[in-house]
Amino acid sequence: MLKPALTSLMQHICAQNNWAKPYLITYAGKTLCMDFSIMKMPLQVLEDGSLSVAGETALADATVHIPPSLAIRLLAKDEAARQQIRIEGDTHLAADFAKVIQHMRWDAAEDVSRIIGDIPAQKISDFSQHSVKEIKHQLTNLAEMLAEYWQEEIPVLAKKRQVETFNASVDTLVSDVDRLEKRADKLSQKLQQESPR
Repeated sequence: MLKPALTSLMQHICAQNNWAKPYLITYAGKTLCMDFSIMKMPLQVLEDGSLSVAGETALADATVHIPPSLAIRLLAKDEAARQQIRIEGDTHLAADFAKVIQHMRWDAAEDVSRIIGDIPAQKISDFSQHSVKEIKHQLTNLAEMLAEYWQEEIPVLAKKRQVETFNASVDTLVSDVDRLEKRADKLSQKLQQESPR
């Protein structure tokens, strides 16, 4: 029951954003799965370049993995978090899809104006936009607070400098092990040469 409603909403939004169809039509018939760990949403590009919710049995051409902790960091506009999004399959499909989705907008005022008229619809739209902006601001503040809490108080998330230090330590360890192996090989060869004597 939810799938047809989501599909019709997506097709309606695609119709309001006709500019997006030429970008998506090249991927007609392909499926992209948005994997949020707690929920998966498979989206299929239709022949006309619009989107629909794919069936549960549809095989994804690309899968974008965004765990909830990463979603919080993305809401907080953490640029480093974007690089931690994991993509499997067709990376071009995922990248182009992300660009299109970022710029799509639902013109709710136009839809509401058909029911109650232009002026009340515009007032409702202005109020809604202000409310959404405020909610986004509050969610961003919450996400930043949670990220800081998880980095400082209960270290669930690592800071960038901590990750860089760890990576440098691993690189040093790898080179030390390589040098040790070469020394062991030289010593082994030297012992083998001396043993017959």
